[in-house]
Amino acid sequence: MKSQETAVTLGAGRQLLFDDYLIASSRLVRKFHQPKVHPATPVLKPETPIEMNGGYCPVACTFQDGVFFDPADNLFKMTYHAGWFASTALATSRDGIHWDRPILPIDGVTNRILPIGYPRMRDGAGFWLDTFAKDPAERFKMMVYYRHGSHPSMPYVDYDFDGVKEQYAEIYTSPDAINWTARGRTGLCGDNSNFYYNPFDSKWYYSLRVHAEMGRQRNYVAHEDFVEGRNWTEQERRALVVPDAIDHANPLGVVRSEIYNFDAVAYESVMLGVYGMFRGPQNPESFYAGLPKITDLEIGFSRDGLDWIRPNRTEPFLAPSQVPGQWDRGYLHATGGVCLVVGDELYFYVSGFSGISPNLGTHSYAGGAVALVTLRRDGFVSLHTERSGEMVTKPLIFSGSHFFVNADCGGGQMRIAVLDEEGEAIAGYGLDDCEAVTVDKVTCSVRWKGGDLGQFAGKPVRFQFVLENSHLYAFWVSHSIGGQSGGYLAAGGPGYSGVIDE
Repeated sequence: MKSQETAVTLGAGRQLLFDDYLIASSRLVRKFHQPKVHPATPVLKPETPIEMNGGYCPVACTFQDGVFFDPADNLFKMTYHAGWFASTALATSRDGIHWDRPILPIDGVTNRILPIGYPRMRDGAGFWLDTFAKDPAERFKMMVYYRHGSHPSMPYVDYDFDGVKEQYAEIYTSPDAINWTARGRTGLCGDNSNFYYNPFDSKWYYSLRVHAEMGRQRNYVAHEDFVEGRNWTEQERRALVVPDAIDHANPLGVVRSEIYNFDAVAYESVMLGVYGMFRGPQNPESFYAGLPKITDLEIGFSRDGLDWIRPNRTEPFLAPSQVPGQWDRGYLHATGGVCLVVGDELYFYVSGFSGISPNLGTHSYAGGAVALVTLRRDGFVSLHTERSGEMVTKPLIFSGSHFFVNADCGGGQMRIAVLDEEGEAIAGYGLDDCEAVTVDKVTCSVRWKGGDLGQFAGKPVRFQFVLENSHLYAFWVSHSIGGQSGGYLAAGGPGYSGVIDE
């Protein structure tokens, strides 16, 4: 039968299976997976004087901020919110689990990285390690949203601070994440605004909170230059991610759901996004009840950075426990950079609030700490069958020679056939010519009697996957026998020279 489907050209990176973009037919079940909380959690919690905040609202957590692996000195680097509405600080780690607070020159006694003092109070922030920076002095980038207070007790006992937002942020650059240079104000934006880099169009995206008819949502402005891009006008902002009827009907909350935060990063062949979903109660009710707001995290994907889909709308990627005394009672926040590739796992740093205040008993913004949650590499979604089933791709055009899968076939097996554009098996590359995959590996080479796939590079072919009691998470064609995908590695990770798997 003559194929009527237009061939899809595969770019670099592992091909994730969150939608049917590459799939012509399938009798497999799409299964979504949740991360696991690392037993060392919380990996950062309030301990130092600046973090303890005088006993009012102890906070040592990423309030967006960011976590990246810096290959220049082989350190994980985290900026975080130290003391509610107080300081921006830096923590470093050799393994991503145990974190140090270096004494830094901003004051010579703490790990603060920005001079900040009352009545100017730090709110949400963004942090990024730019491995593509042409100017070494701009290797690190930061954005901080500020408030002006009318009296010192305001953040703790009075909910009278919506009127003293500055309504803009300031941006900074640094060669080392320690010594920062202020580069100017941004245009109009809301609190918890942040930014990220999209390498698919080589632009910086400012993710801007706005309030609209559907509640909190995200607008954006994009620019090739991080510093110059800050000069947006209100008219230049465009809708990025907006709550919809499905969100508003979500039964998890006491109010209509809103998009509280949005972080994104390039991961393998796509942009990976984390939506901070607000479930209520609204600020005044939460504040005077002394309890953290409820926000959970959902995962989204985009192939161009503008059109986003959330394939799993029935359950959060990660939800707060709502258990009194727990680090994650409520108010979960993702972190800039989203995740890191550490061996066979993805490391996500997620902040949550317990609501515990030594001086006040409870407070909606007290007890902020950082958790480490982990997920199998590429492990957001798998195509799965307990018995036997198959999936056939659309015609695909690729470069490279070596075929790899991320699959769990430990309890079963998987075979793959290479088909021509019309769906006929190619001699030497049929199911019977394939060495069955029977292992659980995130980088598993697939071999055929006919040899590697070099002869098919640049030509449209299909792949037929036949699974028995297995999970398929991703596939890709590599130029290297080692399986490097050429895709993006989110916020990097140990063993990589940057954020590209090469």
